[in-house]
Amino acid sequence: MNEMTDLERGYRRVLMCYPKAFRQESGPEILEVLLASAEEGQQRIGLAESAALIRGGIRMRMRLTSHPPRAVRSAVRLMCLGALAEAAAVVTLAVTAGRVQAAFTRQPGVTAAQWHQVAGLLTVKEVTGAVAVAVWLLLAWAIGHQRDVARFGFSAFFALITLTMLIALARHAVTFAPADVIAGACLWLISLATMVLIFTRRSNTYYRQAARPPLAQAAG
Repeated sequence: MNEMTDLERGYRRVLMCYPKAFRQESGPEILEVLLASAEEGQQRIGLAESAALIRGGIRMRMRLTSHPPRAVRSAVRLMCLGALAEAAAVVTLAVTAGRVQAAFTRQPGVTAAQWHQVAGLLTVKEVTGAVAVAVWLLLAWAIGHQRDVARFGFSAFFALITLTMLIALARHAVTFAPADVIAGACLWLISLATMVLIFTRRSNTYYRQAARPPLAQAAG
């Protein structure tokens, strides 16, 4: 019984990725099917199964409930691509962090304080990268669901990405690897294209319609 309880708790945590309305309507049935299809003696949810369920939940949350113009749909896809690129950069950084620190240590004249500074910088980049993934996905959801304020939130996010890119270029010779600069440039280009798409004329009309009171929309 404890084994099944642990497994059920794991499934319930993963199913939190799905929208609340969907969980209330179909959650118990899905949980029952997952538990019934589990292998005998299984105590924890598998990594691949967990990833598949999380991916399905994110896809469902990103599903557009209205009929936005093509520019908005393209912007949402680009933002999901930005989140994927950011996540890949974080994973790459985490995997290669040890080699970067080792290469830095082999340089002549490196002090312990400088080594700790580089190690701290890598940690900060990993944390901020993970936060950036969440911001990409949150803004993509809000923009896809006709939240006009999200466009201005993304404008601030774009300004931050631009500032980070400029800092990377300024410090390239000291602390940033060429691959790091290239990854940042790709993210900047994705965010620039998104900015153009969410502020086109049709996009502006789409978000203005959401801001109008229902009576005004009916009269129009």
